Amino acid sequence: MTMPGKNWDDLPSRLASASILFLISATCIYLGGQFFKFFIILLVGIMHWELGKMLTPTSKQAFWFSAYLSSAVTFYLISSESNLWSTLFLALNFYFQRHFFHHNKNFGAFYSLALIICGHTFYDVRINLGLYHATWLIGIVVLTDIAGYLIGRLIGGPKILPRISPNKTWSGVLGGWLAAGIFAWLFVHNVVPQNLFISFIVFSIVLSVAAQVGDLIQSHLKRISKVKDSSNLLPGHGGFMDRFDGFIGATVVTGLLFEWVI
Repeated sequence: MTMPGKNWDDLPSRLASASILFLISATCIYLGGQFFKFFIILLVGIMHWELGKMLTPTSKQAFWFSAYLSSAVTFYLISSESNLWSTLFLALNFYFQRHFFHHNKNFGAFYSLALIICGHTFYDVRINLGLYHATWLIGIVVLTDIAGYLIGRLIGGPKILPRISPNKTWSGVLGGWLAAGIFAWLFVHNVVPQNLFISFIVFSIVLSVAAQVGDLIQSHLKRISKVKDSSNLLPGHGGFMDRFDGFIGATVVTGLLFEWVI
């Protein structure tokens, strides 16, 4: 997540771009169906375009190819029920994305897989589990982010990984976990059977941790790419990867837990 400027000069542009993004995202998520499918595919493609620009800044063709390929693979994954073919397409994506990028190839190829899995998983959550669970997943990430920022600023204290993300503190990290746990506790009374209360709250805190890890990974990616933001597509925020970094981490872990545990 890109923090606001110290003098708040970018606040109007941040609010405007955030409002537009929220309206578009909320509308597509609420409507579901083909609108939501197109939204997911487009979002994965845009973030690959940003990833390609970061890892292959001197080649325009490479980041466009990265965007087109990832969009095609995402479309297949959310349209297919074949695990075998889906795995094959993911493997092909890994191979070609690795060749598109000019530096940090392995890191970029694995991050590409994370972006696609994120899109596929969130599509499954919205379509198969419903709007309420999709809202829960978004809420965990948003509240982790907000609570971490506010509590970190109010309390301060030791930094968690100053070389990667100088602003993140342990107080903010713990505040994010607490916010996720409280949100999950409020949420379970309407959705989750009573015998699953504790498991659901623990699951939510795990996703809060994953969101924070996703934020740190994105910070590391920008640091090794020597850029401040993933792009300038969202005025005041940077790029889409900057805006969705925590969501990527939480959704990837959701997909893995659904696949291996649930």
